[in-house]
Amino acid sequence: MFSQTTGRYRIPDLSSGASFEWETEVKRSRFIAFFSRVSSRAEALSFQKSLRHQFPDASHHCLAFIAGPPEGNTVLGFDDDGEPGGTAGKPMLNVLQHREIGEVAVVVVRYFGGIKLGAGGLVRAYGASVQAGCEVLPLIQCVPMIQGTAVLDYANEQVFRHVLEAVAGKIIKCDYTHEVVILIELPEVSRNNFTSRITESLKGQITLYWQD
Repeated sequence: MFSQTTGRYRIPDLSSGASFEWETEVKRSRFIAFFSRVSSRAEALSFQKSLRHQFPDASHHCLAFIAGPPEGNTVLGFDDDGEPGGTAGKPMLNVLQHREIGEVAVVVVRYFGGIKLGAGGLVRAYGASVQAGCEVLPLIQCVPMIQGTAVLDYANEQVFRHVLEAVAGKIIKCDYTHEVVILIELPEVSRNNFTSRITESLKGQITLYWQD
């Protein structure tokens, strides 16, 4: 599952509005998995609707989506689209979560081949369809970032920059008044570590505000 220690997950490497497809066959039924990058339930449902229009003669257009990171307070869901409950969308979603893929929707378009697969067969077929697609789907690594503001004395700026760089953070903006006010960005997973290190290094002579 999604690693809370690295804060990393993968997302489809697709341009806006683009999709990726992969076809498998099980007992003469065709299962065509279409993948797209999405950031909301509405986008996932719109993607499913577009494939219904594109393939109106298909038996089913089953959906699974994760509109954000694979874990956490993310909007996710699935739709069996007429298949027996729990035999299509849920196993599709399970594959996406297991492979740590976020910001993704997958619709499996099925053309019935005349041979009934049974509930267990459907679970395996839909899961395998998404699994096979994930093997070749272009993906990029995503690292959730967080922004914050630090207020400190001039004398502490160089130490601050050194500690920030050590946690792969960066400075977005600096304002110099009677104090130094620095807008920063760093991997969200590093926030607690950075806060502890910088507070210790500067002996508490810093104020931090995080944009949650």
